[in-house]
Amino acid sequence: MKLLAPIGFPESPSTATLRCWSVLEVVDDDGSLVRLVVGWVNVSKLRITSAVEQVEGGQVLTRSGSIYTLEGPPATPEELQEQKTRRDALLGGRSAIDVTARYRNALR
Repeated sequence: MKLLAPIGFPESPSTATLRCWSVLEVVDDDGSLVRLVVGWVNVSKLRITSAVEQVEGGQVLTRSGSIYTLEGPPATPEELQEQKTRRDALLGGRSAIDVTARYRNALR
């Protein structure tokens, strides 16, 4: 008999490498302030993580149990601007504040 994963958690957490990434603060659906990582999985797919639980050594653990590896430097201001339309659509109109600079030391 196969055990079901707890509600809200994937059966097996996803892993991905994000490039041109940034850390954003947004107000979650429940009104709490959360941090999300945004980055390119490939040249055409932008991903926004679930709420960040831990950031260390170039990796991010999210509330859903997924692990993301951050590759290369964070997005430049120009790259952030290029991502804006897709990012805004994925965030459903919620405003976001770039807080990437706060995490630079934890990502080394």
